[in-house]
Amino acid sequence: MSQEIGDKLRESRRELEISLEQAAEETRIRIHYLKALEEGDFSRLPSKAHERGFLRSYAEYLGIDADSLLVNIASQEEPILEPPDVVAAQVEPRTPKDSQVVFESLGDQLRGQRELLGFSLQEVERNIHIRQQYLESLEAGKIEDLPSPVQGRGMLQNYASFLSLDVDAILLKYADGLQAQLTEKRAARPVESDTKPTRRRSRLPLAGVIPGDWILRTVLIIAVLAFVVWGVIQINSIQAAINPAETIPPIAEALQSTAGTEVVESPQPTETALQEETLPAAVPGEGTEVVPPPVEEIEPETPVPTESDAPVQVYVSVLRRAWMRVSVDGDIEFEGRVIPGSAYSFSGEFQIELLTGNGAALQVFFNGEDQGVMGVYGEVVYEVYTPEGILLPTPTNTPLPTNTPAATPTPPETPGP
Repeated sequence: MSQEIGDKLRESRRELEISLEQAAEETRIRIHYLKALEEGDFSRLPSKAHERGFLRSYAEYLGIDADSLLVNIASQEEPILEPPDVVAAQVEPRTPKDSQVVFESLGDQLRGQRELLGFSLQEVERNIHIRQQYLESLEAGKIEDLPSPVQGRGMLQNYASFLSLDVDAILLKYADGLQAQLTEKRAARPVESDTKPTRRRSRLPLAGVIPGDWILRTVLIIAVLAFVVWGVIQINSIQAAINPAETIPPIAEALQSTAGTEVVESPQPTETALQEETLPAAVPGEGTEVVPPPVEEIEPETPVPTESDAPVQVYVSVLRRAWMRVSVDGDIEFEGRVIPGSAYSFSGEFQIELLTGNGAALQVFFNGEDQGVMGVYGEVVYEVYTPEGILLPTPTNTPLPTNTPAATPTPPETPGP
């Protein structure tokens, strides 16, 4: 029967005028296997599976009904319901080598289909992008050479799909092999003795009264609250550094700021008021002289030339605290308290009147010339500056308030220009 099948194949090929080389190239079956089929010598084929696979592929290529040829071959052989490895797996009990048998049967099935289709390992590697060493491990059933069982399953699925095999059946068989391998490892693991001392777990002092999870929650809540309080303190300190609290300005700055404000006319102070402002707080006893407080050592400022060409220019440098009023051409330009270290410049066309309750507090520069201080401590001085010079009205003596009548010391005259 094999010879008849081989003759039928050879005659069909000749009728189609196809050479063996052309048939081997198109069917991807090696030429010596094609010769064995045409000669009816199926024993030269690698296995029965290759015999049926090559015969089906070659018959379909030549346009012959392959099923009739396979039926003729099957009638000569003993009926086999299932592959021997599957029957053995279902009937015989598993032994420690069952897993390796399953993997090797999978490898034989993959290698037989690949050789049936005429592919080399290099060609398979180029198509499915799996390294040749892993393909060889799959065909040899060496699953331990693969990176991991999961990656091995993926490689096996791609390889079986490329070879047009039943992927589900292949994967089920692979899973059976892994399960058998796990059973073998558990059986080979030594049994642990039951006399192994058990470790006593340390228990918290309150573990029997308060559940452990409550203690853990309490600790976490306290930690969170502490973190929140710390964050609030940090935020407040940062805001305090960025926005410092407003402080009340000193009175000296408030008084100095009045120099640039609008002057409001007020009635001329009386001589008594000027005396009360300039006298010291303590009242001297009988027969004693008034001792002025120590003069603050302040270097008088150099007069700054003004851009005005007015004929009357007065520059006032303040040495002590005092009250001062300045009128320029009949209009009051300044009236109020002055503090040491400040300076004032005035310009007029006709005259500049200067009145102070403490002659020792003011140093005057008239048209760029230093006139010195206006008087002594506590002296009320009134001077008028005109283009012709300085007009000196009669100086006013400052009486001293005492319990007994006493002679009032006569202040020295103010030096003229």
